[in-house]
Amino acid sequence: MSQPLIANEVLAFIKHAIDYMDEVSILQICKSSFNEEEISSAKLLLFQALGKVDQMQSRRRDGGQRSAQDIITMMKSTDPDDVPAFVAKDLHKLPPVTFDHVDVTRLLKDITSLKTSLAEVQSKLEVSNTTIGSLRAEVELLRNAVSESRAPNNTSVNVRRGAQNASIGSFESASCRASPATENACVASCPAAAVAVSSPVEVVTRVGTSTPKRAYSAIVAANKPAVSQTTQHAGKRNGGKQNDEDGFTKVEKKKRKKPTCQNQCGTALAEPNMLLRPAIPTTQLYVSRLHHSTKVEEIVEYVRVKTNWSLRVVQLESRHSTNFKSFVVRVPTHLLETCLKGEFWPKGVVYRRFRGSITTSQRNTTPSLRVQ
Repeated sequence: MSQPLIANEVLAFIKHAIDYMDEVSILQICKSSFNEEEISSAKLLLFQALGKVDQMQSRRRDGGQRSAQDIITMMKSTDPDDVPAFVAKDLHKLPPVTFDHVDVTRLLKDITSLKTSLAEVQSKLEVSNTTIGSLRAEVELLRNAVSESRAPNNTSVNVRRGAQNASIGSFESASCRASPATENACVASCPAAAVAVSSPVEVVTRVGTSTPKRAYSAIVAANKPAVSQTTQHAGKRNGGKQNDEDGFTKVEKKKRKKPTCQNQCGTALAEPNMLLRPAIPTTQLYVSRLHHSTKVEEIVEYVRVKTNWSLRVVQLESRHSTNFKSFVVRVPTHLLETCLKGEFWPKGVVYRRFRGSITTSQRNTTPSLRVQ
């Protein structure tokens, strides 16, 4: 819905300039461009358009400048959507904004502040780039460490017997000679043992020529069947679970333990004369944009007529001067859906769930919740 246009040069200029100029400059331009009568009539027109004539103060001494100050204060304290659209009927009456009306000192301060803020942003950006570089280096180190930890190693080596002195080729050749049935598979996986001798005795002799301590470990490694070692390692990795025909292991998600301390709810029927009665769950509603003369008792009576419930109502104190009142209504949870409907509240009233907290001094302003 479009707002009506009100022709007034003073209000049109102030509403346009209030967004990008300081108050001192606006007051200086208004004082030099408009007379006291024009400013006073513009002030009266503004308060009449906003419906706040009773709040307007009369100015006797220096009325033009103080009236302009009142206009600026009223426009800043009012919601921009509630301020009417002011236009200029005579465009030549609109004063121009020149360098004579600009505070150069304020501009220099703003430029200095912008430079300082830009320097802080640049320094933070440099620190962020340095931090990102160090994090990338750490991630690269972690990747290298993980790749090294995943490299194959001979965990079945008997270190006490001196087998750690044997070369890699001796272990691979001994593993490949574990059994005649797995000889062909070992040839494909052991490139270092491609030139191995056909008999296990010769392998032992070759190892023994380099270091005498390696012969026993090579014989033990050759006598162990490779199939049993593969099954043993696979069982350790899979946690003792057997693979299916295709070699896959079924992974099952661990069941979560039920919490030992869990709330439970009673199911006994509540009688009128029972000693124990459950508390009625309630939800707080925020109700605003009510007339400034509205009282707490009036809201309690209005809700009682609508729902047959007398509810607890608390009036909220606003930090700023407003022409309306706001309240917090504690509604039973089973009536929340009814109270959140548009036809429950009068037209123009704003309502929603309350977000925040109420001070202790305001909590017991009305009687507690009860059925009428």
